[in-house]
Amino acid sequence: MDLKVYLHYLEQYVREALENSDGTNAGISGYLWEMQVSGLMVRHRFEKRKALNEARKAFDEHRHWPVEIVLSHLGIAKISQPKE
Repeated sequence: MDLKVYLHYLEQYVREALENSDGTNAGISGYLWEMQVSGLMVRHRFEKRKALNEARKAFDEHRHWPVEIVLSHLGIAKISQPKE
């Protein structure tokens, strides 16, 4: 597994979920569960699936934690939440 590619996709998926959800852990988790990595000819398929599954797991298991803490737990605390 290419760690650099994995971290890139993890950050991309979480950023997209933050932008397209209500900003709560439940909303982010719901958006992540709607996303799919499909197809046989997808580049970096293993890294994409692993990143998406880790993001889903973090937001599912830690729904009681503040979003900033979950982001820090994933190692991507530099992502800022969209301001309302």
